[in-house]
Amino acid sequence: MSLIAQHGPAWTRIDYHQFFLMEPEHQDFVPEEAGRLISPTGEAVIVHTGIAGGNVAVHIEIHDHEPPLDDADWEEVAEASMQVEEGSLMVRCLMEDPPDLPVLTPAGPGPYRVRAHARGRDIAYDGCESRSQEVYLFQIWSAPYLPLHVLKQTDLCGKGLRRPAHPAEE
Repeated sequence: MSLIAQHGPAWTRIDYHQFFLMEPEHQDFVPEEAGRLISPTGEAVIVHTGIAGGNVAVHIEIHDHEPPLDDADWEEVAEASMQVEEGSLMVRCLMEDPPDLPVLTPAGPGPYRVRAHARGRDIAYDGCESRSQEVYLFQIWSAPYLPLHVLKQTDLCGKGLRRPAHPAEE
C-alpha cells in the first residue's frame, strides 16, 4: 500500500506569491536552488504561486513510498527533498496561521521527498483572490536526498520564473 492519508482541500493564505512546507520553528527562507514551482531550502520548501495574495486550494497525500506519477491534470510538477529535524512538517503561511491540515510527516524526523503539482497559476497572475482557482497537490514520502527535479513545466507563471540556460534563449 502506498497511500497512508489524504487531506484537503484546505484554503491556504498566500502573501508575496508564496507559502511553505516547513516545521513551525523553521526560519530559513533561502533556497538551495531557485525553482519554478518549488524551491527547496534543505529543511523546507518554498511554493511559488501565481496570485500575489489571497487563498489557494491545497491537497495533501502522505505515502509510505514513492507514488506513481500522474501528471495528466497538472500544468507544473516538481520534486524536492528536505531534512525534517523535529518531525512536524506542515503547510505554513508567511503572515497568517497555518491552514487546517495535519502534520505531513507521520514517520517523524528524517529525509523526505515532496512531489508538488499545480494548476491555475496563470488565471489571476499577480492578483489578489480570496478563493483563487489555483490548486496544489503535495505527495510526501520518506526518501533519501535527491536534487530538485522538474517533471512538467507548461504554465506561463512558471515560465516567467525560469531563467534561460543561455543568453540566446531570452
